[in-house]
Amino acid sequence: MEQISVVAPVYNELRETLYEFVSQVNEVLNKITGDYEIILVDDGSENDAWKHISALAASDRHVRGLRLARNFGQHVAITAGLDHADGDWAVVMDADLQDRPAVIPDLLAKAHEGYDAVFVDRQQRPESLLYQGLAATFYRLLNMLSGQEHNRLHGNFSIISAAVVRAFRSMREQTRFYGGMVRWMGFKQTSIVSKHGTRFAGPPAYDITKRFKLAFDLTVGFSTRILYISIILGALMAMSSFGMAAYIVARTLAHPELPVPGWSSVMTAVMFTAGVTNVMVGLTGIYIGKIFEQSKSRPIYILKQTAGLPLEITAGVSLFKEIESMKETGKVAA
Repeated sequence: MEQISVVAPVYNELRETLYEFVSQVNEVLNKITGDYEIILVDDGSENDAWKHISALAASDRHVRGLRLARNFGQHVAITAGLDHADGDWAVVMDADLQDRPAVIPDLLAKAHEGYDAVFVDRQQRPESLLYQGLAATFYRLLNMLSGQEHNRLHGNFSIISAAVVRAFRSMREQTRFYGGMVRWMGFKQTSIVSKHGTRFAGPPAYDITKRFKLAFDLTVGFSTRILYISIILGALMAMSSFGMAAYIVARTLAHPELPVPGWSSVMTAVMFTAGVTNVMVGLTGIYIGKIFEQSKSRPIYILKQTAGLPLEITAGVSLFKEIESMKETGKVAA
């Protein structure tokens, strides 16, 4: 019998949403297998979400709870859940029921056709035309800069094999993007089409500010082509300056009676060059900052509490179990 792990990040979800989510997942998975777990990862919620997760874990043997010490972000919460998932297959989905549990059997059936990762193409999403236009523009830009094909219809809702989970655990960079990291691995992947659900209750956790921050982090974290673009732009500016200098010399020789272009054109060129230079230096500084953050070797997340899991896991370091295993085999000093 296959074991299935469902990983769902939670941020400020209401009691009725959490209970309805668990109820629907239980109803669906009980028809597939009796061996499954529902891992709810509280990503530093500011309401009483953890109290309800703990209550669910106490009353339902299938529910596991992880509470992060603060808000680390949705993709870090997914990482924490996958670090503790034991299933042959792991389903990643949101807990607000916009990702419909009823689609899980379709994901599993498609995966059984020989795929290691299956994503959901979300159709009929309740989004404004402005947001759809901005999202489409961003993904075109991200694809151009990263050299990968990121589909904007793909969210986090997906199913991945245990092999993909193990590979995902080995990737410990600070900038997390679940879908992009899975696609980068190169396992056999596909997608299915499904209607996007509606939020069960409460306001959305992802506002426009968080979306822009995520977009910027993804652009920098999954692409170095910006640096090459700065080189190309610098070369074009240098060639333009040579062309302008040649034009001024030729114009002066042909029409010596005309005055030489004044300070306004010079200052315009200087200000433009200085602005572009500062932008490129700033972008380079951001990359250096990312390197600095990664060099600290801090854990990606810190666990504060668990529910339905062994207490020793609350050590919080994401590689805790792997390090202990290495000590037992003598690969590292105790």
